[in-house]
Amino acid sequence: MKISDEVVAAIDALQKQAMRTGDMYQLDRIERAIDELLRNPGDDKTPARHRVRSALAHAYELLQRRREIAPQGELCPERETVGYTEQGYHQVELLELIRVEPSFKHADRVILGHLVLGADALTLAEKYAVPVPRMRERISRLRCTARKAWPDLALAA
Repeated sequence: MKISDEVVAAIDALQKQAMRTGDMYQLDRIERAIDELLRNPGDDKTPARHRVRSALAHAYELLQRRREIAPQGELCPERETVGYTEQGYHQVELLELIRVEPSFKHADRVILGHLVLGADALTLAEKYAVPVPRMRERISRLRCTARKAWPDLALAA
């Protein structure tokens, strides 16, 4: 079966993304997404960027199921590892969603990234030399946009 141009473009985008990351979780996720794309190589109706997002989402779900079956972490008799989530795991997921979401401009991605990493409106207002109420308004609008883009994801208010 011939590989469609859309699938080739999606695989190319994922390979470029893999070259830019050093995070093992992201590399595993990208590898699984590429595997999914190669299982259905003839789809030429779905645009490449949608294929990438869909494949990454399915890879995320698969890795989540794997974590539920066999959680990762230190094997330590003093600590129960069932249900254990690696530190920073959710931050990586949110940062990746922010990075690939087409509805955000670069400046929006930067601000949302700071929020994920723990910054607040006061800190961001000082950093970007804008009034605090204006920064709070901007953060509120960005969160609203994010909620529309990812309705199944609970974002902090």
